[in-house]
Amino acid sequence: MQPISQRIRCFVTIILFLCASRCWAQSGTAKPSGTPSGQLTGRVVNSAGEPLPGASIYAGSILSNTRRKTVTADSHGDFKIDGLEPGLYNVLVTMPGYVFVSETPTGGSPGYHRPGDSATFTMTKGGVITGTVTGPNGPLVGVGIFATRVRDIDGKKLSAAFPGGFERRTDDRGVFRIYGLPPGAYIVMAMRPRVGTIVPSAYDLDVPTYYPSGTRDTAAQIVVREGDEIIADIQYRSEPGHAISGNVSGFVSAQLQFTSGPQIDLTDLRDRTVVASGPTSTTDNSTFALYGVPDGEYELSARQYLPTGDQLRSPPRQVTVHGADVTGISLALASLASIDGRLVFENDSKAGCAQRRETAARETLVYARRYEPEKKTADPKVAAPEAPISATSFTTQAVGDAKASFTFRNLPAGSYRIDSRPPASGWYIRSITIKSAQAAARTPSVTVARDGVAVRGGERVSGLIVTITEGASRLRGRISVAEAQTLPPRLQVYLIPAEREAAEDVLRFYESSIEADGRFTVDNVAPGKYWIVARPAPENESGTANSIRQDVTLRASVLRDAGTLKRAVTLTPCQQIADFELPYVASTSGQ
Repeated sequence: MQPISQRIRCFVTIILFLCASRCWAQSGTAKPSGTPSGQLTGRVVNSAGEPLPGASIYAGSILSNTRRKTVTADSHGDFKIDGLEPGLYNVLVTMPGYVFVSETPTGGSPGYHRPGDSATFTMTKGGVITGTVTGPNGPLVGVGIFATRVRDIDGKKLSAAFPGGFERRTDDRGVFRIYGLPPGAYIVMAMRPRVGTIVPSAYDLDVPTYYPSGTRDTAAQIVVREGDEIIADIQYRSEPGHAISGNVSGFVSAQLQFTSGPQIDLTDLRDRTVVASGPTSTTDNSTFALYGVPDGEYELSARQYLPTGDQLRSPPRQVTVHGADVTGISLALASLASIDGRLVFENDSKAGCAQRRETAARETLVYARRYEPEKKTADPKVAAPEAPISATSFTTQAVGDAKASFTFRNLPAGSYRIDSRPPASGWYIRSITIKSAQAAARTPSVTVARDGVAVRGGERVSGLIVTITEGASRLRGRISVAEAQTLPPRLQVYLIPAEREAAEDVLRFYESSIEADGRFTVDNVAPGKYWIVARPAPENESGTANSIRQDVTLRASVLRDAGTLKRAVTLTPCQQIADFELPYVASTSGQ
C-alpha cells in the first residue's frame, strides 16, 4: 500500500489534470475576450413575401469605416451577421435586378440597426429601359446613357438627383439596357460617358440629347412600373455645346497629400439637377473646363475630399451660358464648419426601464439638418451665408463614441436644427442646449432645440449637449375609420403636449407613420399629458414629410386640430400602452 503522502500527491495530480482538461476544453470553444459577439438577423423577401436566396446584405458601422461585413441570404432568404461590436449599423440589401421597397423591423422602427435587431427586407423586381441610339450614319457605339428618376410611381415630383446614378453605354450595336430601376417616371439622355472614362470620346463636345430626340425642355418622361421593360430609342442630335472654364484656388496638393484634386459641379438652376461634373486638370489642379454645355442658367461650385475625411468647398458662382463659351471663372476652396457635442444620460433608479445602458452612447444617433431661418431683419450687413444648391437641405448625422462625444463635420455655412434618436425604449430626449461663447454672443436668446445652431464657413463650434433621460413611455394603437371611409395617404399620428407650459418645447412633439393596417407606434415619449391626432403629413421640396419639430406652421395647424378634437392620453414614466384606439377625423384647419 502506498504511503498516505503519496496517495495525497496522486489525488492532487488527478484533480489538477481534470481541472486542466476542463479548462482546455473550454478554451477550445469559448470566444477570446474582446471578440465582438453581437449579431444582426433577418430575412429578404420579394413583393409576394417569397424568399430571395442569394441577396447580399451589407452592414457598415456609422462610427467606423473599418467595421463592416457582408453576408449572403440562404435558401430560405434568411441571414445572420455575427461578430458585431456595439454601435449603429447601416444595413444595405442588394439583389441584381431588384430594388429595395421596405423594411419591417422586429420591435423597432426602420432605419439604422443595433446588434440584436432583426428585420425583414422586401425587394421588388426593378424595371428596364432599353433601346438603340442612332445617328445620321446608323447606330452609335460607346454613348453614355443616363436615366434620372424625376417622379415616383404616384406622380409626385422628386428632389433633384445626379443622373449618373443609372449610367450605361451603348454596345457595338448601339443598344443600351438599364435595369433594376425603381418604379417612377424617368428622363433619359444620351451624352458623353462619365463613369470610368479617362480617354476622350467622340461625344465630349456635344450637348445631351434627351429621349426621344430633343433638349431638356422637350424631354419625354418614361413611366416605369414594377418589372416593366420599356423601349426608348434615341435619335442622337450631334449638336455642339459650349465650354465653361476657369481656375480653382485654396486646394490641397494631391502630390503631397496623396489625395484627389478638386472636383467641379455644374447644376442646372431650372430643376436643380447636376448636369456636369468633372475633375480639374491632371497636370494643373488649378484649372478646369467643362464641355458640351447647352445654353441656360447654372450654378458652379468646386469641392475636394481630403484623406482626413474633411472636405473643402467653394461658394457657388452663378453662370449664364448664351451662345458662347464662358471663361475666367474663379472658385476659391475653403474649409467647412463643424459642431462638437456630448451626450448626457440621466438614469432614474425609480424608473428602471431604459434599455441598452452599457452601449447607449454608441447606439444613439444625432441629426443636424440645415434650414433657411425666417429673416427678421432688413439690415443689409446681415447676409445669408453662401452655400451651393446641394446644401440647401443638407442633412448629416453622428454617433456618440465610447466617451459619449460626437462631431458633425463638413457643414456648409448656415443654420442647423439638432435632433436625436434615443438608443432604445425607455429613453427620451429631455433637452438640447449649447454652452459656447461664440454661439451665445451671436444669438444669446436662441433655443437650440427649436432654432438650431448657426455656423460660419470653417468655424468650429463646441459645447452642444444632448440630454437623454430614463423613464420614456411607448404608445401603440390603431387608427379606426367609419364605414366606407378610407385613410388618406401619408397619414401621421401626432402627440402634442397638452400642458400650456410645454407648448414651446419642440422636444415634446412626437410623430409616427401609419402602417398599411392602420397600426402605429410612438416610442421614446416623455411622461405627461398629450393631445393625439392623425393628419396627412405635408411634404417639403425633397419629397419627404415635414417634421413637426422643425415646421412651425405644421405645429400650429396640428395643435389647433388637436385642441379642437381634445382626444387626450396621459403617459406615466415607463408606461406602455398596447391597444390605443384612435378614430380618424378629417382636419378642420385646411391642412
